[in-house]
Amino acid sequence: MDPSQAVDPNAIFSAKGLVVAITGGGSGIGFAMASAIAKTGAPRVYLLGRRADVLTSAASTLNSAPTVPDGTVVPLATDITSKASVQAAAKKIEEDVGYLDVLVNNAGKIGPRNTAAHEAQDLRGLQDILLSGFDDADEDWVDTLRTNTASVALVSAAFLHLLDAGNRRRGWEGGRVGLDKTRRRSWQAEVHGTQGIDEADTRQSQIVTVASIAGFNRHVTAGVAYSASKAAAVHVGKSLATLLREWGVRSNVIAPGVYPSAMTGEHDQEYPISQVPAGRKGSFDDIAGLILYMVGKGGAYLNGTVQVTDGGRLNGFPSTY
Repeated sequence: MDPSQAVDPNAIFSAKGLVVAITGGGSGIGFAMASAIAKTGAPRVYLLGRRADVLTSAASTLNSAPTVPDGTVVPLATDITSKASVQAAAKKIEEDVGYLDVLVNNAGKIGPRNTAAHEAQDLRGLQDILLSGFDDADEDWVDTLRTNTASVALVSAAFLHLLDAGNRRRGWEGGRVGLDKTRRRSWQAEVHGTQGIDEADTRQSQIVTVASIAGFNRHVTAGVAYSASKAAAVHVGKSLATLLREWGVRSNVIAPGVYPSAMTGEHDQEYPISQVPAGRKGSFDDIAGLILYMVGKGGAYLNGTVQVTDGGRLNGFPSTY
């Protein structure tokens, strides 16, 4: 470590040269991350989700940005709860570029809302509220867990070979390396240098899972299913960090608080200190700065972490980490 060396923030906080796939990338936080990544030099950003029209519109918007070459952002209509659909998306990426540097598991749904339980005045009323998510053969509860939790494991597993290929492209030894060994890297100027891969760039492929502070908050602010699914998503992200350490693939988690989205509304809103000490929803700069840190050179040493970005919201609720 040489503190006297020059510091280039444009290199430390940048997606330059990275191929990235983002589930739920057509709107909300996913779209914001896609925008930040595409505008800082990523040669290819894949947007995955069910709504083809939303993905196409988002890709068109980003591809028309002055700093984004046309065709950089690619929409891929994908059902992230379907193994066949996810594998088809992985195959398309493999045929297109052959590798992936970063996978962002961002897609999610709110599920059955149980917040009215806080106002229940009698036991029967409380039961009715809590049972509301179990109508239609439990589909709402089950689909929330399937979308917010199971898909993280599914998509991550289906994209592992692409993430391994991303490591190999950077000169890293691929495949499994035993815990008693060190993963080696063979950087060659005539190969990697011509591809814009810096010898000092020690990043390895990464999975980023977007969960929620609801996974830590014991006060139900959305729904019991949502909170449970996000707590589970956090643990999947942590488990992947341990499971994949011999395979050279990192795993980190983002736990956002209140950000503009289809779930929370896009309008600006003030909050009292008791709800959000920062007094506002998260902004584009807030999430852009975080994701660029995580995927950039500045985040190369992150693995198994949870990055909370909530304006201090958890400080006002009973929470467990």
